[in-house]
Amino acid sequence: MILSTLMNFVFLAEDITFGEAGLNTAMGLGIVFCALAFISLIISLEGKIFGAFGKKKAAPKTPEVPAAPAPAVVEEVEEDTDDTELVAVITAAIYAYEAENGGEVPADGLVVRSIRRLGYAR
Repeated sequence: MILSTLMNFVFLAEDITFGEAGLNTAMGLGIVFCALAFISLIISLEGKIFGAFGKKKAAPKTPEVPAAPAPAVVEEVEEDTDDTELVAVITAAIYAYEAENGGEVPADGLVVRSIRRLGYAR
């Protein structure tokens, strides 16, 4: 039944000119384009309408503070040798640096409590 109706439509369509067929095609494409534009408009409006309901008052943003770099790894190397000469040289260098740059040097001298190697390659 459907096939016969379709066949009659095809055979009866001989009376349509190319101008009418082009007009039908343009009208169909125009209707589809308008429908798609209308659907797109509705979807964009829904996003704005429902987005306003979903928004809550945001807490004031605090600026991000970059993470502090990891402290350098300090390796303690204990040697059995006597480092009194090394301690004397380092103490004298600190004393000279402080005296040159206007730092206060205690009257009774400097006391070096510990010296650690940092493991830098020379």
